[in-house]
Amino acid sequence: MKELLAQVHPRGRLGRELLWDVFMVWVALINLCLILFDLTYLLLRPTYQRFLPPLVRLYDPVKGIEPHPLTAALLAEEQAVRQGVELEPGREPTAARLETLQALTARLLVENPFERSGQGRSFEAVRRRVAAELEIPTLELADPVRASAAAVALWPPERQLLRHRLAFFDSELRPLLVPNFYREYDRTGALEDNFWKLDLPFLLLFVGEFAWRWRGAVRRGRDARWWFYPLFHWYDVIGLLPTAYFRLFRPLRAVSIYMRLRRSELSSVGRDLFSRAAGTIGAIIAEEVSDRVALVLLHELEEELLAGTHRRIAAEVVAGRREAIAGELASQIGSLLADPELLAGLHRLLALHLDHAVARSRALDEVPLPGLVVRPLARAIGGLVIEATVESLAATSRTPAGEGALAEMSDALVGRLLTGDGVAALEPLVREIALEVIEKMKATVSVRKWALSDEERREREAAVAAARAERRAG
Repeated sequence: MKELLAQVHPRGRLGRELLWDVFMVWVALINLCLILFDLTYLLLRPTYQRFLPPLVRLYDPVKGIEPHPLTAALLAEEQAVRQGVELEPGREPTAARLETLQALTARLLVENPFERSGQGRSFEAVRRRVAAELEIPTLELADPVRASAAAVALWPPERQLLRHRLAFFDSELRPLLVPNFYREYDRTGALEDNFWKLDLPFLLLFVGEFAWRWRGAVRRGRDARWWFYPLFHWYDVIGLLPTAYFRLFRPLRAVSIYMRLRRSELSSVGRDLFSRAAGTIGAIIAEEVSDRVALVLLHELEEELLAGTHRRIAAEVVAGRREAIAGELASQIGSLLADPELLAGLHRLLALHLDHAVARSRALDEVPLPGLVVRPLARAIGGLVIEATVESLAATSRTPAGEGALAEMSDALVGRLLTGDGVAALEPLVREIALEVIEKMKATVSVRKWALSDEERREREAAVAAARAERRAG
């Protein structure tokens, strides 16, 4: 007992393994959360940028994200014009700033600065909103000359109209431009992504843990071959491949460790309220699904029996093999007839029958000779006939004529078994029994076992246990 407690203690072997498994579960879950965050970052970046700007500033370099030169310059220039209008209300904005702002806007309408950020819808939205503000068709903005003219019209030198366009830009265009970004291509032609630097420590830890467990499995001789371990843990191997496509296999590592903790008698994992509730719900769902599948299969089997499909299948399967069955049956009969033990038994049976017949024969009583002479003589002659018959039967079965007779007899026997009057009379009874059994099984399967009372469940479990014990004893 003391040795077991020493092992369970955190300083003991079992305790260290338990703590390590718990640690690896948390590491795998943290890595999974990080992977999911990375996969959804670009999709949710506008939301993060709106509510969590520090997170965006921290994680943008990981994804290789930089402010797009065009949209960043346009936002900066618009802000400079806005400050000039607000700080110097009596002066008109400089022509140079307006020309720069107009040129950047024209480039925005013609080029697509949202391509690498995957925000193509924002580009179309910018065009539609500018066209609606200027009351021109959206298709005109695809032409560089007309786009330049639209940019000049969007940023007029008149202060009052310019204030209106600045308000329009702030409410309609700025929310589309701010989330835009720019990403360079790496040497492989893919968009730059430095997530591997964050993932590398997890990957090294997982590789080391996998190698250590592999080494332990080899030392304990758990597998027949040393290279079986990676085959049995293929999901771990795939999750260790340093590519983004296989990172989603890493949650399976957490699942496998969780199952080890659940099977461990030293851990309470799997016996808490949440695990029990999840297990109960999973068992209910599995039972409902399996019961529905079983009912469908039983219903289809019932329909096939009613339609007589079983007779057709039996006839088709056996008909093509009737000659082979008859030939094998004839061969077995021939082998039996050549068996000395069988022939000796047949000889004894016929001899007993002869003795019985001679003892009760009335015809022998009518022979005008003493019974002490007639009956021994009849037994002697009958014995010779029996012996000759048995020897002749054994010898004839090995001749071509005998083999042909056995084949004909076997073929007739097979035909009788398949299509005889007895089979025709027995088939409806067998079908009715099968249909009744199926109905009983359907009624049993339809019972929701998870909804049974505790007493009914105990009775059912006791009956199942008794049946299993009886089967093992038998």
